[in-house]
Amino acid sequence: MPYGVFPVPKRPDSTNSGASGQGLAVRLRTRVGRAELDGELANGADPAGGDKLALRAYQLRSPAERARIANALVGAVGEARRGTPMNLRVRPQRAAVRAAADEIQWLVLRLRDEYPVGLSGVAKVARLVDDRSGPLYRHNAGDLDQAIAAARAALEPTRRVVSEPAAWAA
Repeated sequence: MPYGVFPVPKRPDSTNSGASGQGLAVRLRTRVGRAELDGELANGADPAGGDKLALRAYQLRSPAERARIANALVGAVGEARRGTPMNLRVRPQRAAVRAAADEIQWLVLRLRDEYPVGLSGVAKVARLVDDRSGPLYRHNAGDLDQAIAAARAALEPTRRVVSEPAAWAA
């Protein structure tokens, strides 16, 4: 037993993740194309549409990625409340982020809870955080309140509606 009494940690490979064929090349292409994949998933792309989409969907659903996104939102609110920056790094829109702090806090709490979330909602929040030319960081990149509202609505997992009466009896 290489780990003593502790179990061997599981790696996100094709047997654990639900994404088949996760070779090193797929993981690298997924990492490099993360922004585009997030955009596709945010717009409702089917995660089963390819290895890269499946892997990115698995990553977005993971507690670690949800925590990373939530921490980035907390950091954006913290930076918006601080004084004048001393460096040239891209910072969040201060006034807009302060005005939307309650809605951003709701996103943070929703991402950090253990309940299922809608994949497109997590992808929308990831795009909001990671896109330095997006509405969180740029005044002319769109309405931050609308982006937050769209992400909030999409975070709620969709439920399938059963339309056939025979299925209701089952």
